[in-house]
Amino acid sequence: MEKNINENKGKEDKKVESENKNNYYLIPEPSNDKPKLPISKKQMKKQKKQEEWQRKMDEIKKYKKEKKKEKKRIQREQREKEEKLNPKKPEEKKPKENFTTQFKTKKELKEEFNQKCKKGVRVVIDCDFEHLMNEVGNKSMVRQIVDLYGINRKSQNPFRVILYGVGKQIEEGLQKSSYKNWIGVEWYYKEQYPSFEKFIEEILYKDDKRPMNELKNKIYYLTADSENNIETIDNDATYIIGGIVDRNKYKGLSYNKAKELGINHGKFPIGEYLKLQSSQVLTTNHTFHILNEFSIKHDWKEAFTSIIPKRKQESEEDEKEKEIGEDKIENDK
Repeated sequence: MEKNINENKGKEDKKVESENKNNYYLIPEPSNDKPKLPISKKQMKKQKKQEEWQRKMDEIKKYKKEKKKEKKRIQREQREKEEKLNPKKPEEKKPKENFTTQFKTKKELKEEFNQKCKKGVRVVIDCDFEHLMNEVGNKSMVRQIVDLYGINRKSQNPFRVILYGVGKQIEEGLQKSSYKNWIGVEWYYKEQYPSFEKFIEEILYKDDKRPMNELKNKIYYLTADSENNIETIDNDATYIIGGIVDRNKYKGLSYNKAKELGINHGKFPIGEYLKLQSSQVLTTNHTFHILNEFSIKHDWKEAFTSIIPKRKQESEEDEKEKEIGEDKIENDK
């Protein structure tokens, strides 16, 4: 009897086990959520502060938004009042500009610059000193001519640049820079115009019927050896700059040539505005640049200080040192 009871219990236990195996997915999974710990007083205070700060920020944003709206409303009302007091007239529609007329072609710009040069002040670069310079000097002269062309090309007030007495060495040097394609520049060889008076009549003042004496009176050879100062620039005058790199070998060269040609001579009034550490003899391109700068700004001091190299300009400290040195010499005497 007991044996039968135990067998029945065993069968029931196996049945329960098999049911549990088939229904394993019904068993709830263990939860990973940890129980929340109680918040400390310090954390509660911090949380309250954050909430208070957020509330204040929301109020500030709301206030700013309302203020902005109010400002716009006031501006709109003022604008409406002004429109009522001063009603605007209906604007006339402007005709549409043709796109092609807004921009000029390269050819048009070149022609415009060329016309400006023709109306500009005549500046002659006297290149008839090639035989007095060595190869280095001629190369330096070529670089200066290229430089002054660049100055003239960028200038607001371009000159009519004339290269006179061009020789073989200078011509060969300029060919590398395609000088025959330069705009606003004329060049003449010594063989073309051996007589300077013929050059005046046929080139400088071609359509001018004044006598030669009056025409020569309008020509100025710029030379540092002259006792005359060039105070202003005459648009009807011609200014000649000696194209030579002589390193002070030939003193009075330009001055004597001006006398031989029977024309005026003059120098820049550098001494009145600036003190130089060395002589007032300037390079050809610097002389041209100063003349062009003065024609635009009409200020000698600005032209001198902006173009003459700083190494040649005498500073205030140099002047003080010279004064101290002179005082010492006088005291020693």
